[in-house]
Amino acid sequence: MITQPSNSPDRLPSIDRLIIEGQPQFGVFKRVETINYLDYHSHLISQKPTRQWQKKLKANQFCFLQFSQLPYRICVAVATIKLATTAFCYIFNEDSQAFECVEGLQPLTRHSQFTQSPYQGDIVFQYSSLSVEIQFLAQIIKVKINSKLIHLQANLQRHSSPLAVCSPAGRYGWTFTQKEPLQLQSGKLIINSNKVKNSLQTLDLTTDTLVNMDWTLGYMRHITNWFWTSINCYLPNDKREKEDEYKESKKPRHFALNLAMGVNETGICENACWLDGKIYYLPPVLFSRPNNSVDTTWHIYHQNLGWSNVRLDLTFTPIRAYEKKDNFGVIASVFEQWLGLYSGEIEVAGQCIVLDKVLGLAEDHFAKW
Repeated sequence: MITQPSNSPDRLPSIDRLIIEGQPQFGVFKRVETINYLDYHSHLISQKPTRQWQKKLKANQFCFLQFSQLPYRICVAVATIKLATTAFCYIFNEDSQAFECVEGLQPLTRHSQFTQSPYQGDIVFQYSSLSVEIQFLAQIIKVKINSKLIHLQANLQRHSSPLAVCSPAGRYGWTFTQKEPLQLQSGKLIINSNKVKNSLQTLDLTTDTLVNMDWTLGYMRHITNWFWTSINCYLPNDKREKEDEYKESKKPRHFALNLAMGVNETGICENACWLDGKIYYLPPVLFSRPNNSVDTTWHIYHQNLGWSNVRLDLTFTPIRAYEKKDNFGVIASVFEQWLGLYSGEIEVAGQCIVLDKVLGLAEDHFAKW
């Protein structure tokens, strides 16, 4: 089964389980309750059925959260390839450009827990210098982060229109991902900076704090490479479709964007944007990063072949990166998550969204797992 994306999420199907009669359902969905990956009937190259322990071992899973309350940008992630589980948390100060990070790596899934549903269960990572607890409920996500760098506690309201996508990967693999902006209900942030003596700052997070999530589970290619864009911001004094709409609303419009290249196959893509809470599905895009140089401007654009009324043309200027490189022979990873400035235009549904040096994330990730 393959579902075609529609710019009306109400037309998309909602399903209880991703795996039905042993096979994943491919396409774009309004909601998928459970990613029951152990029910997947797959085969080895020898055509012998994959055993349960092999399915557990080969599944990849991660969850990423981004918090933005000026001048701070906080990103946290927990990821497992079953042979190893890792987590990181970093904080970036937009005013001072200060960047601090804490991370942890553990064998197998030691002191870790992963749920099969983005709507129920927990993701937990416990390490000496970093602990992350994410509790998923139908309408709420609860987050606790404790580390030598920050302490963060937040209750997040879920979005009514998440991006939920399942696509094939290689001969037998598949990947499910769910992206969604989240509304902060309440939260507190304590910063203990290593770069400023006796610096201990406590902030009450407000409803203007921007949060977004990436929840992914599946069987990716043995060798995988992807590029990724994530923007979550308020648009400054832009023009509305109707002038009276702008006059009636003094609050800046909220805009979120998710773009990817390389992880999805067969024409399905995880590209979408949200404008004041409404989701718009976008076509595939291309990423250009000449020479992989640190100071090179990236180009992210949509190749207009005449069948889409969308136009997307962005540049990304890198500022600072969280980088992690591992090479254990059978397993290897080159991970770069950049903070930087986006500029350009996106035309969708008769609207032109203009970005002018908006801070966002860009990722370049190679993995062998």
